[in-house]
Amino acid sequence: MSLEVTQHHKLQYASNVMMVAQQTRNALQGAVTTVPATGEAQSVADLFDAVEAQRGDEKSRRNVETPVSGSRRWVVLQPSIEAGGYITKEEKFRTATDPTSHYVRNYTMAVNRGCGDLALGVSKQKDGNFRITDGGILGIAREGKTPGTGTELPASQYIDNGGLGMVLDKLIAAQEKLRLADFGLEDEFDQLFCAISPKQITNLLNIAAQTQVNLNAFEIQQIKSGKPTTLLGVTWIFTNRLPFKKGTTDIRLNPIWAKSNIVYAEWQGVQGQMWNDTSAKNLPYALVDTYADCVRAQDNGVVVIESKEAA
Repeated sequence: MSLEVTQHHKLQYASNVMMVAQQTRNALQGAVTTVPATGEAQSVADLFDAVEAQRGDEKSRRNVETPVSGSRRWVVLQPSIEAGGYITKEEKFRTATDPTSHYVRNYTMAVNRGCGDLALGVSKQKDGNFRITDGGILGIAREGKTPGTGTELPASQYIDNGGLGMVLDKLIAAQEKLRLADFGLEDEFDQLFCAISPKQITNLLNIAAQTQVNLNAFEIQQIKSGKPTTLLGVTWIFTNRLPFKKGTTDIRLNPIWAKSNIVYAEWQGVQGQMWNDTSAKNLPYALVDTYADCVRAQDNGVVVIESKEAA
């Protein structure tokens, strides 16, 4: 059997993947600041760390140079996030050029989920649970080019579970901590987000009731269906990919962060490619991949609420 990948097939597949990637974009990708990246690595400090204005001197002939207060955080070109496979049947070959097919959607959505994991700073383990890794909102931030030193989110940025789930007192404490550090105050680009698991939907509805927030039927349905919802000054994102506190199986880590503080650097967006692999009986091969990295610009722009989940 010979399935020849023509230029038309290549363009069609690439176009389909791009369209599906936009339609199925991970909610976390809209909760970070995306910037284009080039080269081996880039410092994010000069672009995103805090600066303070100063009074000028009328008699001075020197140009003002405003120092950046943060540490030298870096985004580094990583191996790709990818999904792909060989096409062995004519029926599958036809579906690869159909934007509505499960074949295109499955690979593209898998890569989008990988982008979400990168933004969170987690990776999936063999047991199906997630653990904190490098980069992102929760992970270890690089203080220099790889191999450079890594900085974990300090213990001071965690709010203890206290044997309770997501409750109003914890949310108030987290927002206060962020705003005292000048996050979530200045403009719409400094929006606050929080990631919670579907098990905490009831917690969120209870918080709304406790604060006497009048939710309309649409907003209640948004929360129950797991759609991103803005409530009490925070946009809530529901995900099954949050890690538990190390050494536990019932203490979920719920990060709350300022969008402006999480830098998602993109060397290449989600793209699709197709070609004939001459080393594998000339079979068509379809690939979806992206090259990106993510890091916190400042540690005090992220607070983690520990929430105890009922069995």
